[in-house]
Amino acid sequence: MKLGLGLGVNSITSQKIGGAGQNLLLGSEELNKAQDGQWIQRLISSVTADDEVAPIGGETTAESVAFTADKQSRIEQLVTLVAGTEYTFSVWAKATGGSPQSFRLSYRDNTIGSGARETETAPTSWDANTGRATMTFTAASSGTYWMRIQNASAGAAQSIYFWGAMLNEGATAGDYIKTTFSSGPGPSNPPTPPMEFGDNFAGVTAYYSLRRFTTGEDNNAIRVRKEVSSVDEEQDIGFDANGDLDTTALLSFASDADGGNVYVSIWYDQTGNGNDATNSTESEQPIIVSGGTLVEENSKAAIEFDGTDDKLGFASNLNIGGSPSIIGVLKSPAGDIAWRGGGSDYWYFAASNSFRVRIGDFDTYFNNEDGVQDITDSQKLIATYKNSTNVELTVDGASKGTESSGTGADGYFNNIGSDLAGYVIDGVWQELIIYTSDQSTNRGTITPFGGTGIEGNINNYFDIA
Repeated sequence: MKLGLGLGVNSITSQKIGGAGQNLLLGSEELNKAQDGQWIQRLISSVTADDEVAPIGGETTAESVAFTADKQSRIEQLVTLVAGTEYTFSVWAKATGGSPQSFRLSYRDNTIGSGARETETAPTSWDANTGRATMTFTAASSGTYWMRIQNASAGAAQSIYFWGAMLNEGATAGDYIKTTFSSGPGPSNPPTPPMEFGDNFAGVTAYYSLRRFTTGEDNNAIRVRKEVSSVDEEQDIGFDANGDLDTTALLSFASDADGGNVYVSIWYDQTGNGNDATNSTESEQPIIVSGGTLVEENSKAAIEFDGTDDKLGFASNLNIGGSPSIIGVLKSPAGDIAWRGGGSDYWYFAASNSFRVRIGDFDTYFNNEDGVQDITDSQKLIATYKNSTNVELTVDGASKGTESSGTGADGYFNNIGSDLAGYVIDGVWQELIIYTSDQSTNRGTITPFGGTGIEGNINNYFDIA
């Protein structure tokens, strides 16, 4: 929601948060300060202090925020909010060029791992009554929240002026109150890390991911290989303190690799069930650092398969039963088999708008008639939930219907990337979750920044929808 008004008096009040007026954010005109407890910068090129005359007061106290070409490029501050309370988040924004620019206001509830966002417009001029963007929401839980000012697009880097960040109780933005980082204490609670998948959902048969499975684990994600002067070296890569793939260690390992290339020889099953996906044939190993650059999809690390012979698999087939649930985050062109079992079990991107599922004696297609649009060549959350006689397909949280076939014979899982001649994935994998049971009642829903259930948890991390 965008408001041109909302300022009762054209003045600046300096006071601590609380009292008759209220600003729950600190450093309302210090968006360049990026230490702990201040405006944390994520994927930001730079923040230039006192770079433009403010809309109120005539002083040069507005910052210019240079976003990178990533929709996760943002500055954010942690606050503690109360469940059931309505809040309004606001900031003045002004385009740095001759045309209006778009950005987003958003929040993330760390307790439930979801939030919301709104796209706003920075006009080419501002004053007390022009250029103030607002977002109103009701806190779903009591705890810490990230309040974010972020880029609106993954396709363009841009700089925008900001001033007067504020968060107050109520359905509208209150009279502006200036705060500084000496105005009062920071948030009373430390950040709550996003809940890892294994902390929320039990019974997983195999879990392959470039994020951590459970908060307390010290497992590794992958084993990687490089050549240094044509001599092979290998190393396990685990996770950083946030539960993300330890890309610092990975890129350090890649620093002296021939051609800057690093390949994945093992994708570890983090459940502890020992279902690791491996390949000792060097020419068939997918790549994760190419030419010294981390392979990424939507700003998250990814494993890239070459579409020729790359695959990771097992020494013997994994029986996934007659009612498996298979959930993946990946990008694949049409005609690619992204996952394959023993014999002829597979996930198959038959066409840009057609997906084939073949498990045991079950074989069916989902296509345009089921509402399947273009599901190839972009990051997707694909899931199939099967019981003894039918299967449901979901794409990015939306159900594409249920198809019936077969009698529930067991299916088998053997290769990520397939090994069927002429049908191998030419794309990337980021996460693959295998259950030997039907999880359709736990799949949940997807909302911006998160959602509920299995698919909401995945979207909360990968930000697909």
